[in-house]
Amino acid sequence: MLMIVTYHFSSHGGFNFPTDSITLNRLYFQFTRIFGALGNDIFVMLAGYFLVKSESTKILKLFNLWLRIFFYSVICYCVFVFLGYEIFSPIRLLKSMMPISHRLYWFPTVYLVLYVLHGWLNIFLHRLTHEEYKKFLLTLFILWSVIPALLPSNFEGSHLTQFIFLYSLAGYFRLWEKDFGSRRFILYGIIFIAVNYSTAIIFDIIGLKIKFFAVKAEHFYMMVMPLTICASLCFLLGFRSLKIPHSKVINTIASAAFGVYLIHDNGFVRPFLWREVFRNASFQNSPYLIPYSLAVILTVYISCTILELLRSKIFRTLSRGYLS
Repeated sequence: MLMIVTYHFSSHGGFNFPTDSITLNRLYFQFTRIFGALGNDIFVMLAGYFLVKSESTKILKLFNLWLRIFFYSVICYCVFVFLGYEIFSPIRLLKSMMPISHRLYWFPTVYLVLYVLHGWLNIFLHRLTHEEYKKFLLTLFILWSVIPALLPSNFEGSHLTQFIFLYSLAGYFRLWEKDFGSRRFILYGIIFIAVNYSTAIIFDIIGLKIKFFAVKAEHFYMMVMPLTICASLCFLLGFRSLKIPHSKVINTIASAAFGVYLIHDNGFVRPFLWREVFRNASFQNSPYLIPYSLAVILTVYISCTILELLRSKIFRTLSRGYLS
């Protein structure tokens, strides 16, 4: 989630670096943008790793997932109307009350659909033999990763097909390669990130002469790209090998991660946060862009974590009172 907040600082901050020059700030901007797809891939892989052994969709968990999305969609709109930043509109209120059907959050919408389908997907994955599973993953990898990387086509892929591939990929290592991986895979993941970032730098340099390459500098950053998938998988396998003892602090912070996303990337909060409050783009040519961005990213992450933990505590208190 920290990766995703870092990416949003850049992608939603209103930056517009010229392509006819290469500066430290532009290189840093491109470096931060590598974390968006990486964070998304890791989230979906984590879902696949932990849900692949689930027998069916749990209605209560599905409802809780929807309720969190609904809560932040409605509350953020109401707060902005109350503060005078938005004009009340029954239609907008209605859309806020139906965030999934109106796709107000792209990632939670696709994830919720994946969660609804994962029980049947698991039946299919469990019935595959080891060899069939590997051939299935290879087919998906070629169709929706290799081909889009080399050709200007997603080959009929979509966010949902990407999620299914990433889910199945992580599920394979949970079902068939339980001991595969080591701490070294964290280093391998960093190397994949470095190689991916180097492609952007190379395209930047060529782009000084041929503008097409400058525009496509971040082509290999996308979720489906082979280098991004390999880096994400390496981090999953590397951290799986770490023997980290139970930590209440880690689990508490982790429990708020999804809420951090729902708060800071809400359609009303997003432009207000990055362009009005922190005015990211005003630091585009500033020598303080890097330290400023780090301070802002941590501020946003910590603030949203606190808000989500407060919401969770209030909801638990209310639910206990209702059940009693």
